[in-house]
Amino acid sequence: MKKITIYAAILLSLILSLSTAAASSAQEELDAVLARAAAKSFLTTLTRPELAGARNFYLVDDLRSEAIVAEAGDVTSFEITSADWLTPGQTYQVRATLQPGGKVITVNTGKYNNRWQVDGLELTAPASTAGGPATTTVAVAGPQPVAGNGAGKLVFQTSSGGDIYVINADGTGLRRVTTGMDPQLSPDGSQIAFTRWAPRFELFTINVDGSNERAWFSGRRQMKSPTWTADGAGLVFSYQAGGRLQEDVKKYSDKTLARKAMEGNPVDIPNNARNISFEDGQLEFTIPADAYWWLAVIDTTDDTYRDLSTGSRYNYAPTAHPADPARLYYRTDKGIGEYNDQLQTSRPISFDDRDRGGMAISPDGSKVAFTYYQDGNWEIHTINMDGSNRQRLTKTPLAVVAGQTTTGNNVYINQEGFRTMERAQGGSMPNLNWNNAAPVWSPDGSQIAFVTDRSGQWEIWIMNADGTNQRPMFPNGALNGISLQFNGVDERVLSWR
Repeated sequence: MKKITIYAAILLSLILSLSTAAASSAQEELDAVLARAAAKSFLTTLTRPELAGARNFYLVDDLRSEAIVAEAGDVTSFEITSADWLTPGQTYQVRATLQPGGKVITVNTGKYNNRWQVDGLELTAPASTAGGPATTTVAVAGPQPVAGNGAGKLVFQTSSGGDIYVINADGTGLRRVTTGMDPQLSPDGSQIAFTRWAPRFELFTINVDGSNERAWFSGRRQMKSPTWTADGAGLVFSYQAGGRLQEDVKKYSDKTLARKAMEGNPVDIPNNARNISFEDGQLEFTIPADAYWWLAVIDTTDDTYRDLSTGSRYNYAPTAHPADPARLYYRTDKGIGEYNDQLQTSRPISFDDRDRGGMAISPDGSKVAFTYYQDGNWEIHTINMDGSNRQRLTKTPLAVVAGQTTTGNNVYINQEGFRTMERAQGGSMPNLNWNNAAPVWSPDGSQIAFVTDRSGQWEIWIMNADGTNQRPMFPNGALNGISLQFNGVDERVLSWR
């Protein structure tokens, strides 16, 4: 009976202790509790050598703490002297005094994939007895913010159907979200729309933190380029149906050509024919594939599907107006078109079939930026909504082109439409001209982000809206190790909100 009484007393004491702790924790914000716990757990690993192997669990992946741990030496205990938000809701800071030695350590924690981790460390030695300054060792997690890029989030794909990432415009907070193609941020920046072609053609949305992936629709071939209407209530996309899906090789002997001519039905070589040849009495040419592309919309309020009637069989890479839910823009076989879903009318904006997809509408709705097929490579142009004031924003300097001599090399156009060179002895050389593609406007309309291969690999760059001050968007190394690809198939690579 005495043992039972002792156990009951211990249990009651434990319950009261937990109740007191719970009451105290209830007065703090949950994130603050978790952030402080992450910092305290890291500090604990400094005092216990057997926990050194678990230390990295509390650190973000790219934080290197070895120098600080070595500088701290053998730590037997610590005392937390302060703990509070450095940046409310984002960065929680804990300061502690380490013993022996009295060095002060500052631990910053941030939230990554819903888990609080240490993303910054600073170790300060006590001031010397002679009054000299204290020495400081600093470890900073990951890339530092880039000035001048503006605000908002950028979502990008590594390739069509590849990884989709989100990153802050200042180059911090990189996070892989999912896989898919043609991602676009919702008007409020909280979700991403995208499609996948495997295991079936399907339209999805997902939160920017990678949660709540939802499949909205399937059943249309090669669904691409989902775009949110301005009110967020509709998801418009393109799909393929009908037309000629494969190229057609035509061959006619000279006798057949003569007979058809005599019958008044001569062979007509289409303007878009390729690989035309006449050898050994035989005419041969290739007619490219001629697939039809259409537009449809999913109503996100009631999950209903509806086809859009633009009056054309060629509707590629739709993008919605930023303010008017009824207005939609897309590439046609003749240029850029606008469709008004409320009036069910279409009108052309441009008449140049080299105006390609991956379009972006300026936040004020006055301009469209797009990829243009120019002299064997891709460039970025803008045009007013009435079709006026076409401007070319990117161009390879003549000095760069001149420096890429073609002596002893063969120049050709590859399958993606890029002008390239091949050494006569074998091996490849860089493009004669830089490629610049897939523009997207900053939220305030003052800048344009785009992809370019001018450094020898595809990278995300940024420039002013008039084309000036072109520069890498993430020189802080935020995307180191991530390879990008642009194929020129009307893909959307970037979205910025």
